[in-house]
Amino acid sequence: MANKKKGQLTASSEWAKHLRKYLKKQFWKSERKAENKEIEASLFETDNLMWQFEELVKTLIAMSMPLEFQKNYYGIGVASDEMAGDFYSYYTLNKSRYKKRGLIIIETKELLDNIEKFLESWSNEKDEEFWYEMDKHEVEWDLLRSKAKNTLNNMNKSNLTIEVNHENEYDKNGNVVSQKTKTKLIEK
Repeated sequence: MANKKKGQLTASSEWAKHLRKYLKKQFWKSERKAENKEIEASLFETDNLMWQFEELVKTLIAMSMPLEFQKNYYGIGVASDEMAGDFYSYYTLNKSRYKKRGLIIIETKELLDNIEKFLESWSNEKDEEFWYEMDKHEVEWDLLRSKAKNTLNNMNKSNLTIEVNHENEYDKNGNVVSQKTKTKLIEK
């Protein structure tokens, strides 16, 4: 007869005296497995991985757009530096979690890894002027745009764009002190 006690996830069967050690071992093994599944399910619902994945898609869309859109999207600050930082935060730090959860496939991971290597090589080789004056290096930035577009196509996200809304706070001299940005993914 199977019994399930309060606080346990699995039911244990009646243990015959000569099988107690074996059945006890089997019971606790299945209890640990059930516990791990429950923990994974609750983490998936409570962690922010889905939000980070959406932010990665927004970053890829921003990378794929022309310079003026990128400047508008990032508002105050240096668009190129912000894009690279966002890609690092939303992809590099989470890529194994995306793969484990099935949010990206092997081919997509390879395309994203390619962008990661591309940005990393730029970070090591390029000077400050390259990052601050993107318009002077349009040909190189177009390579990144192309890679981002290709990745979005692979992810079936090429039908999306971003709606951006900036709210600026000004000091008494009219200078921008802070900026709140709200972004939203929308279909084209």
